[in-house]
Amino acid sequence: MVNFNLKTVYSIAKKEFLDNSRNKWILVLTGLFIILPLLISLAFSGTDKIFGGMDNTVLGLVAISSLLIPFVAIILGFSTISGEDENGALSVVLSYPVRRIELLFGKILGLGSVLVVSIFIGFGLSGVIITLAVGEASWAPFIAFILYNIGLGFVFLTGSIFISALCKSRTRSIGGAILLYFFGPIVGMFLMAIGAGMGYKVAEFQFPPWMLDYQIPLSPPDLVQTAVPVAYGTKVIEYSGMIINIPEYMTYAYFAFIQLTWIIIFIILGYLLLKKREI
Repeated sequence: MVNFNLKTVYSIAKKEFLDNSRNKWILVLTGLFIILPLLISLAFSGTDKIFGGMDNTVLGLVAISSLLIPFVAIILGFSTISGEDENGALSVVLSYPVRRIELLFGKILGLGSVLVVSIFIGFGLSGVIITLAVGEASWAPFIAFILYNIGLGFVFLTGSIFISALCKSRTRSIGGAILLYFFGPIVGMFLMAIGAGMGYKVAEFQFPPWMLDYQIPLSPPDLVQTAVPVAYGTKVIEYSGMIINIPEYMTYAYFAFIQLTWIIIFIILGYLLLKKREI
């Protein structure tokens, strides 16, 4: 059984949070989380209101958030092991009575806290502004939107830390992080190639009925883009000429389970690599 000291985990998490919460990129992206929903809401505004409704705003925002949040998470995590190993900081930390499992969880919790705060401040503040201006909102789906995006952030954060533990240098971690970021689209193209080989007219948006069954679990951004409409009660998505019927089994619990599975897998792999890493 793996034991760890919660006080040590908290100390590492606190340091990571304080060090990264002042990162200029994180501050800029938090600002984008505030501004983008307001701009999208303005696009849906009518003649009698400054902003459009919250529902349309969120459904218009989800495609952008599923691209931005993985980017933020990767910025936070891609060099947290390899970069500190390269500059000698990691060996200094491990010279103290700190277990590697404590280091890993401390980093995940600290960097994850930065992510959570950024998302809550950004989307939460813009949501309050839109609600005050419009006077109505569906809060349950909006909270689901925030929670799914936090889950997406943790998937890519733990994934980027796994990449960082795998790679020997910061430069290689960048390459691995790029591959991680584009993993979902790569999976999508691979599945479309299989569909085309089976005779489906992919160019005319004709896809195998089983494609969504594999695409959603293997592409966390696509999961969020599917989960949020489901939270708003939508079971049919129309996008660029495509009509996508969401299966009935894809529920809140299903989407949450997939995200949690990715996070657990990346944590386990990251720990095994960090445990074997020569510092």
